[in-house]
Amino acid sequence: MNLRSGVKLYDNDWFIRYGWEPEQLADHLADLNMTYVIAQSRFLPMANSAVESAVSKTDRLRYEALDDRALRDCLRERDIGYIAVENICFDPAYADAHPEDLPIDQFGRRHHREDWYVGVPPDRHPNIEEKAARLKAAVAALDPDGVHLGFIRWPGFWETWLPGDRRADKPEYCFSAQTISEFNSFAGLSLDPQSPQHTAEAILAGHREAWTTFKCRVTCDAIKTIRTVFEDGQRHLPVSINTVPLFRDDFGCAGAEVFGQDIEMLSDVVEVFEVMAYHQIMKQDALWPARIAEHIRMRSGSSAAICTVQASPLYLDGMHAGANRSATLDASEFSAMLDALENANVEGICLFTMTELMDRADTEDGRAMQQRLRRFRM
Repeated sequence: MNLRSGVKLYDNDWFIRYGWEPEQLADHLADLNMTYVIAQSRFLPMANSAVESAVSKTDRLRYEALDDRALRDCLRERDIGYIAVENICFDPAYADAHPEDLPIDQFGRRHHREDWYVGVPPDRHPNIEEKAARLKAAVAALDPDGVHLGFIRWPGFWETWLPGDRRADKPEYCFSAQTISEFNSFAGLSLDPQSPQHTAEAILAGHREAWTTFKCRVTCDAIKTIRTVFEDGQRHLPVSINTVPLFRDDFGCAGAEVFGQDIEMLSDVVEVFEVMAYHQIMKQDALWPARIAEHIRMRSGSSAAICTVQASPLYLDGMHAGANRSATLDASEFSAMLDALENANVEGICLFTMTELMDRADTEDGRAMQQRLRRFRM
């Protein structure tokens, strides 16, 4: 699969709001010189996140006419790869149905929804099994070129970890009885699983290295479990994952210690690291996406890395209103990002998202952004 230039199809606006058919979308993507998509489907529907992915009641009738296999086949005819996406440790419906699975932080506090985000740890085995079963059915129906696992990490709203913040103020998960019991077995300890705050203090003071290794191993094991189910000994499909955009030492190695993503360890079970280099959200400059994506690629061994870039500014309202993020992202800034990535040591780029680009298509900035996409590495 050619990973030069892709896009996330995380909603159905192209079909519902714009009224396009699969052939029209495929032709448009081909015109933009796109080589792959990371797409949700009716087999693997998404809940709302920063993207309004869920289908409203008023749009349900139109949505019922969507043929995801037809889209997949239209893309194949145009040599555009199709990567099916399933969100693993983000599922508000699962969290609402299983509040006992919500994690506990180092202060003894039970996790609650922040804006749209609610996370479930990757050691909640019923959730992993449920997602694996859905993927197995989707892979059989869609025959994708790859599978993308979203939110495959330990909980944490990383988009709010901004420059100048203190890690000590951020929650780290999970110190629930279930997780502590599993850690005891892993490390040969006998910590009290019923006392989250006191146990967290003991772990972070005396068993930090083992704790981090345990969390990272659980993430890898969850991916292995999911792969075993949807590959089923038949066809090997490349797996990509959402990758938290942190340098190794950022926030005291938070990528591994807090979010359980050890790039070197993950490279044994992941073919493609999709680096969520959302520079405007993270209050970074336009050259930062290339820097962070190259860092992940350098650590990934034989695995590939793609750099996801924003098509419009986000996280400006509600709980995010006081963070002083830039309210603009123009064509000049977008082009500067792609200029830096043109010769960067990464396999390609991914646009977040198709709808943001479509919504700007009739503006001067939108037209210039599309022209820059067409020229990327051509």
